[in-house]
Formats: sequence, structure tokens, C-alpha cells
Amino acid sequence: MAGNAPASYPARGYALLIGVALGWGINWPMMKIIVSEVSVLEFRALSGIAAGLLLLGLAVAAGRASGEAWKSPREEWPRLCLAALFNITSWFVFIGFGVTMMGAGHAVIMAFTMPLFAAVFGVLFLGEAMTRRRTAALALGAAGIAVLMSHDFGVIGAQPLGFALTLIGAALWSVGMLIQKHTPWRIGVLALGGWQLLLGTLPIAATWLVLGGFDYGAAGAGVWWATAYLVLIALVFCYFAWFSVVKIFPAGISAIGTLLVPIVGVASGVVVLGEPFGLRDLIALGLIVGAVALVLLVPAGEPVSGRRAPGPR
Repeated sequence: MAGNAPASYPARGYALLIGVALGWGINWPMMKIIVSEVSVLEFRALSGIAAGLLLLGLAVAAGRASGEAWKSPREEWPRLCLAALFNITSWFVFIGFGVTMMGAGHAVIMAFTMPLFAAVFGVLFLGEAMTRRRTAALALGAAGIAVLMSHDFGVIGAQPLGFALTLIGAALWSVGMLIQKHTPWRIGVLALGGWQLLLGTLPIAATWLVLGGFDYGAAGAGVWWATAYLVLIALVFCYFAWFSVVKIFPAGISAIGTLLVPIVGVASGVVVLGEPFGLRDLIALGLIVGAVALVLLVPAGEPVSGRRAPGPR
């Protein structure tokens, strides 16, 4: 497939690729709207359970049509739970709290360092080669982070803790990405996403129930609309679309959708929330997107960490 001309790919594939970039990118200001009125634990618990159930419903329906398994074998459950801990629990919590402390545009730029973390962990723990491309990517990524953090925190409305939480979330998500990549799953991709969402959300939901509170009861219409968008578009549709995209396209083309997400996220933060965006932000965005491109858009035959993994939510 990699040698085919772009015209040989179906138009549906390109539409889904654009849908993924828009859906996941616009999700970042939606999260900012939600956490302005609803606690992170409540928001993540309810949206994660709802999206997980919907994805599993789609997996069951798809399984009836294609025969693809949706029930995970018992021997897969330990890895499934471990992947859910890193892909969902840690990501939902760290990114959720990070977004409360910084602008949506800055959060998405910092969060998109996760392929860089995956490249480092692949070298440290999986024996993958530290190629020149990866070295250059890490240098660009570090430069982008330094440029973004060189802002005065009082001016950009962010706290150092918000940057730290977002980076931790990105690092832990990359661990889950490597677990997912190196496990020969016997269930379909929709079921895999649904199970991970449900399992990963359980500890968040349990913590929320213990602490109590129901902020959605007093939340405005904007929060409810943003939550509906996050569940139906950013989680359910984008999961389905992304898994379809990676089946249709080779990794190089599907990775373009991933690279577009932070660009859309920054732009939508400016449009939806009126967040400031200056030359320094543009330089940081360019450096980090360039770094991720070096990791994801590699020549044929060169290994890369997790380039088929789902993108950020």
C-alpha cells in the first residue's frame, strides 16, 4: 500500500483523516470550557464511562457483521488493565488538571510531546536504536518546550505546575502507547478502545464518588454542549475514524492527522476562547510539530515507536 499513489486511496479516508484532526484539535478548548465549571474527576468519570459504553456497543455491532471479537480473553486482561492505567487513567487525570492551570493551546502543544517520550522509552526499555532523526527530534522538542516555558507565567495565565502535569501525562501516555503497540491483541480495535476507557475510568469514578459533588447540576449550557462534543466526537467518532484511517493509509499519511491536531488545537483555542497567540507561541508550536514529524514521518524500513497508536483526547 505504501507505494500507491495518493489518488488510489478512497475519498472517505481523507474525510476521516480531516475529521480526526478537527475532532481531536477542537477538543482542547472544549475541555477548558468543561473544567471551568466541573471538577476534573467528575468530568472524566462521566464522559469516560459514557464513551466506553458507546464504543463497546459499536464493537458488538461491528463484531456481528465481521466476526471480530469484542470480548477480551482472560490472559489479555493484565495487559489490558495496565494499558488502561497509562492510556486512560493517568492521561485523563494529569491532562485534565493541567488544562485547568494553563491555556488550551499551550496544553495541546505540551501534550504533543508524547511521541518524543515514546521514542526515548523505546530506546531505554525496548532496545530500539537512537537514530539521528530521534536525536534531532528530541533536540527540537526540548527547544520548543523551553521557548513555551520562557513566557512569564502571570502573562499567559499558566502555572509551572500545569506544564509539569501536562508533561507527566504525555510521558505516562507514551508508556501505554508502547504497551499497546507490543501486545498482540485478539480483540478488535473498537473493543480495545471501549474496554480501556471503561477500565481506566473506574478508579477515577470511584475517587469522585468518595469525594462527592455533582457540578454538572449547576453547570451552564455551554458545559453540557462541550461535554456532548467530547463524548460523541472527540472520543467515540474520533476513535472510530482513527482506527479506520490507520487501516486505509500507510503510517506516513495517517501520521499527518496526528500532526494537525496541535495546530487545530491552538487555532481553536484562539477562536473559541480568545487565547493570546504570539510569535513565541508560533515558534514553540513549529519546533514541537517538527520534532513529532521527525519521529512519525520516517523513511520506510526505519523503526518508530507507536506511530499507529491512537492520538490524544
